[in-house]
Amino acid sequence: MPDMLIVLREATGPSHERLDASFGALDLQTREGIGQFLAAHAAGLDPMFPAFRAFIEGELGLECPDYPAMLRADLDALGIAAPPTIEPAPGLDVAGGEAGIAYVVSGSRLGLVVIRQRGYWGEGKGFRSAYMSDGRGHDAWKALVPVLRTRTYAPEQAEALRTAALAAFETFSRAFAASNGLKARVDG
Repeated sequence: MPDMLIVLREATGPSHERLDASFGALDLQTREGIGQFLAAHAAGLDPMFPAFRAFIEGELGLECPDYPAMLRADLDALGIAAPPTIEPAPGLDVAGGEAGIAYVVSGSRLGLVVIRQRGYWGEGKGFRSAYMSDGRGHDAWKALVPVLRTRTYAPEQAEALRTAALAAFETFSRAFAASNGLKARVDG
C-alpha cells in the first residue's frame, strides 16, 4: 500500500486549496473577520469532533483539547450567540475514516500557527482566542504522520480514510458558507 499521507494530500489537494482560499479571504484583523472564522470552525468541527477525539485519545494516546468548548467561549466573548448549524457532508461518518478526519482537523491546527504569528483582531483589545492560541495540535499531527506513513491499509480502509477526509473538507466548506454574514455585538 502507498503512503497514506501522500494519498490523502493528493486526494484532498483541490479541496484544501479551495477552503484555504475561502478562509484566506477573511480579514482576521477585524472583529467580523475573526468572528466568522471562529463561527465557521465551530460549525464545521461540531459534527466531526467526536470521531476526532476518539481517534486522538484512543489511537494516538494523546489528550484531546476540547476545541468545541474553546470555540463556544470565544464566540460568547465576541457576542456571537451560536455558530450556524450545517448538514455534515456525506461520508463524514464512514466506518474506519477517523484517521482521515484527524488528518484534516490536525492539519488545520498547523495553519493556526501561521495566523497566530501574523496576529488577529482582539489581541490588543483584551480578546485572546482560546481556540487560536492552543498549540497542542502540533502534537496530534506529529503523532498522526507516522500512523499514516507506516501502517498498512487494506484498499477499503484506505478508501474510508480518503472518503472521510474529503467529507471533512466539504463539511468545513459548508460551515464557511453558512457563517457568511454573522455579526458580532457592536459594543466591543
